[in-house]
Amino acid sequence: MTTAIAIHASNLGKCYRIFESPRARLAQGIWGERRQLFQEKWALRGVSFELPAGQTLGVVGRNGSGKSTLLQLLCGTLTPTEGAVHCQGRVAGLLELGSGFNPEFSGIENVFLNASLLGLNQRQTESKLDAILAFADIGEYVHQPVKTYSSGMALRLAFAVQANIDPDILIVDEALAVGDELFQKKCYARLSQLKASGTSILLVTHSCAQIIQHCDQALLLHKGRPQLMGKPSLVTTTYQQLANAPDAEWAAVIERKRALQHTEVTAEPQTQAIDTSLVPKSREIYASQGVEIKSISIESPDGQPLNQIPFRAAFQLRFRYEAAADLTARALRCGCHIASTQGLRVTGQAFPLEGDRFMAEPSQSWELLFSFGPGLLPGVYFVGGGVWPAEQPGQFLHRVVDYTAFRVLASPESTPAGLCDLSAGPAELIRPPEAPQPAGT
Repeated sequence: MTTAIAIHASNLGKCYRIFESPRARLAQGIWGERRQLFQEKWALRGVSFELPAGQTLGVVGRNGSGKSTLLQLLCGTLTPTEGAVHCQGRVAGLLELGSGFNPEFSGIENVFLNASLLGLNQRQTESKLDAILAFADIGEYVHQPVKTYSSGMALRLAFAVQANIDPDILIVDEALAVGDELFQKKCYARLSQLKASGTSILLVTHSCAQIIQHCDQALLLHKGRPQLMGKPSLVTTTYQQLANAPDAEWAAVIERKRALQHTEVTAEPQTQAIDTSLVPKSREIYASQGVEIKSISIESPDGQPLNQIPFRAAFQLRFRYEAAADLTARALRCGCHIASTQGLRVTGQAFPLEGDRFMAEPSQSWELLFSFGPGLLPGVYFVGGGVWPAEQPGQFLHRVVDYTAFRVLASPESTPAGLCDLSAGPAELIRPPEAPQPAGT
């Protein structure tokens, strides 16, 4: 059976004409195509992809990378300069807070207005009104003008309309970041329900954890150009690496990441041990700027090397560092992280190296032990880490990703649920059910 395609974008691009003055714009209208009195500004160019029905695509990129332009092209609020896009079915979009709302109308009036713009008649909207108002949960404010709403209330009502009309395609652009934590959880639960019912979702967010958790694919944009599309774990780690990098670094990193798409690490059967002397194919070692992580090893609490860890057993990570420059009087932070095979960072630690107590000259080395208690669920995990100045978080002097790997072994005690095991002991039956009384007593 062939999977239906909900969104098909082919060489999609949007160009704006930038005029030096209103007079130049007027002159362009007179001269037409005989003269060009403007500069071209491509907000988006060369974007092609297919999104199957019932899947979610996450879009990431720095501000100004073309994310919102792409979503507006998909929603039909912008006309492409080149290329084409085809969306199958009803498209609902939450692009800006209150988009499609009249601030003078009440909340209920705007529900009917917004639903009519999405193709619903009054009877269809009335049948969904209770569900919409219950989801928004703004009480009597639904009878007040929208101009009196807070941004959070406007988001609640807007999302409630878009998510309860059973769209074939739902497009959400950063809007959920405005809501409180409980409402965000409610929204993502609704997104999961829509996805299970066959709705295709296109989600723009700066939260890489949400991309990994909710998306089947991810697309990285930079300066209006598509850079990488594939598994969310690969795309989000690339985005995190390049988010603050100069443009000159992008081409080389993207080329390496594209090569990884053809040689991805696959999980080995649980009967086989992971040989931690082997380099994971996804290993990334970045350029050193004064300090270098020389090695990482996984050990038992008594210092024995490990490649497999029993369920609910403690372990430690031994990092060895070497100075490549004079680090005297510098305040540094050394950190480690443990990530799942999907790229989600499950846990980590950071250790301060204070400048007045820590001195390292070139070629001097030191070690750190990061200790972890039981808690990881059975499965394969990857270890990475970095070193950065205390006053500049995110500006790494050295960084490694997927440097080594280990497996937490399954056992009859393990009952996988969530991301980790935080149970302190077995459950206890406090009140046994009472025995039924004999008939006639």
